[in-house]
Amino acid sequence: MVGRLLVLMLSACALACAIGASALAGLRPNPANDPRLLNEPLDSYRYDYAERCRSKVPPGVRAMQHWLEDNVRGETWSIIRCEPLGDGLSIHSEGRAIDWALDAKVRRERRAAKRLIRTLLQKDANGNPHALALRMGVQGLIYNCKQWYGNAKKLGPYTYCFNRKGKRRRHLDRTAAHMDHVHIELNWPGAREKTSFWQSPVAGGTEPPPSGGTGG
Repeated sequence: MVGRLLVLMLSACALACAIGASALAGLRPNPANDPRLLNEPLDSYRYDYAERCRSKVPPGVRAMQHWLEDNVRGETWSIIRCEPLGDGLSIHSEGRAIDWALDAKVRRERRAAKRLIRTLLQKDANGNPHALALRMGVQGLIYNCKQWYGNAKKLGPYTYCFNRKGKRRRHLDRTAAHMDHVHIELNWPGAREKTSFWQSPVAGGTEPPPSGGTGG
C-alpha cells in the first residue's frame, strides 16, 4: 500500500513538473516553427497608430481572437471602443487591440499569460526573435505593469505603473495597469490578415503533411 502511494505521489510530481516546464517554455510546438511557415520571409516590425474611431473589427483581429480561444486559457474582455489616449487614440478605437482576460493574481492565469507572451516573443528555429509576433502582425503587448513593442528586445516597464524615477507607484488601478488582462495590439497588415502567419495554412490549425509528403 505504501509503495503504491509513493508511486502515485511521484507520478503526480512528474506531471506537475511537466506542466510547469511547458508553461515556462510557451506553446508547444510554437506555430512559428511549423515547416510550412518557418522559411517564409519574416515580416518586418511595423507600428500603426490609431487615426480615427471605427465601428467594425478587422478580420485579422477576429482571427487572432479565435486563435487565442483555441490555444490559450482566458477569454475576450474587449476589442473595439472609441477611446482617447493622451493626444491621440487607443488602438482599441480602430478595433486592432484585444484585451484577453488573465489575472496576474491567479497563479494559473498568470502562468498562461506568461506562456502566451513567451510564445509570441521567443526566437524561432532559425534564430529570429519575436518570430510569431512579427508573423501575426503583433505590434505591442502589455501585461502586469510590463510592456513590449517591437523595437525592444524584451518586456520593459509599463509607464503607467512607474514614476519618473522608475519606482513602482502605489494604489494602481489593476485594469489600467493591465494586471487582470493581456493587451494585444495588431498593426494593419496583421489586422487585415496580410502577414505571413494569416496567409499560411498554419493559421487554419491544420496539421503539417507527413514527412516527405506533398500535402496536396
